[in-house]
Amino acid sequence: MIKYYTFMVLTYFVQGEPLTYNILFPSYDACSYSKEAMFDIMENHYDNVLIHCKGTPTPSNELVKPMPRP
Repeated sequence: MIKYYTFMVLTYFVQGEPLTYNILFPSYDACSYSKEAMFDIMENHYDNVLIHCKGTPTPSNELVKPMPRP
């Protein structure tokens, strides 16, 4: 199964100004798994926190095909 690099887009506001950071993950599943933990950390420090995962078309692994039978 091919997995694709995914960015976690983290947006929060400081004094009304938005700050956005992109964190790279090797798959959408890894990004989704980390969203809740990241939100819990950021929510303690900032009032308005937005997090979503955005996929890319770039594969993060190679498709491994089985060897042909003789």
